[in-house]
Amino acid sequence: MNHSAVPAAHLTTQTDAVRYRTLSLVWLALIYLHVVIALVGWAPSWSLIFSMGALVPRWMLSIHELFHISNDREVDPLTRLLPLLLTPFQLGYREHRNIHFRHHRYMATPLDPEYFQLRGSKLWGFINALTVPEQSFFRWIIQQGMDAELIRGMLLRLAVFVLLVVVSESIFLWYWLPIRLAYGISSFSFFYCLHRRGKSYGVYPQKFSRRAAWLFALFFGHDSLMATCHHDLHHANPAIAVRHLAASR
Repeated sequence: MNHSAVPAAHLTTQTDAVRYRTLSLVWLALIYLHVVIALVGWAPSWSLIFSMGALVPRWMLSIHELFHISNDREVDPLTRLLPLLLTPFQLGYREHRNIHFRHHRYMATPLDPEYFQLRGSKLWGFINALTVPEQSFFRWIIQQGMDAELIRGMLLRLAVFVLLVVVSESIFLWYWLPIRLAYGISSFSFFYCLHRRGKSYGVYPQKFSRRAAWLFALFFGHDSLMATCHHDLHHANPAIAVRHLAASR
């Protein structure tokens, strides 16, 4: 599909860039605000399970949409850092955007940098999804090497990660385990479940019953529902705004 086949009103704009940049920061702020609230005892630590499950997929979707509109020089320094602390060593916005664009270009082939998530059984796919932050980091270092910008970002994220571990003390695992699980499930759902059908590789739409779709949108957001149900259309034309995917079909 080319741009001329899609109404101009359905394509992303700079307004979308501002919207998703703002939303990504809002979801990030809410994640760490809940950590602080749990740390001071205003909410039980186990409540982080529910907020991480709802907020992490929304943050991931916002960053995903932003990838297709703004490069790393067009976003704020905090977004460029990608400070959702998942692991001591992880990549930033620039690297993840590069990986995602190559996923689009070489989708579901050995040249796809996300191909490791698609191989093997569902169980193996899920294990790979859970370890995406580490695998993406080390695969990037092996294949692309390191430059000064990556080293600076890596060290800053490492310092903040260590600070979070020290400050959060006993509630750290209540933050870290749910956030890793939410990130892993989201990766598995967005890659393996949408790019595999049995032994076939490709990109496929996801269908939900009306009630399941309502519950999905309620918990993860309408944009996440659209990105999941119409992922094949997103690959056909990434310039379509996620909220217009259904109409564009």
